[in-house]
Amino acid sequence: MKKIIIIIISILTSSAFGQKKTENSQAASEQDTIIKVVQVIKYKGKKDPAYYLNGELVNQSILKFIDPNNIENIKVEKGNIEIGNAQYDGKIIIETKNNYKPNLISLNELRKKYTEVDENSAIFQINNDIIDGDYNKYVVDKNYILKLTINKLENRNLTLIKLISKSEENIIKSNEIIIR
Repeated sequence: MKKIIIIIISILTSSAFGQKKTENSQAASEQDTIIKVVQVIKYKGKKDPAYYLNGELVNQSILKFIDPNNIENIKVEKGNIEIGNAQYDGKIIIETKNNYKPNLISLNELRKKYTEVDENSAIFQINNDIIDGDYNKYVVDKNYILKLTINKLENRNLTLIKLISKSEENIIKSNEIIIR
């Protein structure tokens, strides 16, 4: 009797939660092939906090390119702050461990030092994110760079400079052996 009740319940629930066949399967397949376009527009009225690394004012980009294992302390101060002519919505103060000294370099300095790419034809990508910002203010820690790849686009006057950080995930991926 228990087996019969279990079978009946499983049949009823499978029809309730299962997929239903659409009458017009061609319309469903046409909807699956429609390209969805997403346009990203950044809101410029938003104020970001000011970021300090060991007492030095840096761009928020440092969050993507500093080893979390070398951070000793993070302090957050709320409130509106004006530094120079820029308005900030608070402060984030990051202190690294005493034995770690970050070697900060801007993306433009990195481009000049390691490539022969013209400033106007360079696009930076860090860990699969295209960087949209001032390459003179966008800083990274040279100690935390795993790989630098330069891709010249032949048909365009553009060069993609890819930076990969030394995150645990990226280190594991770089050590994987792929057999094709």
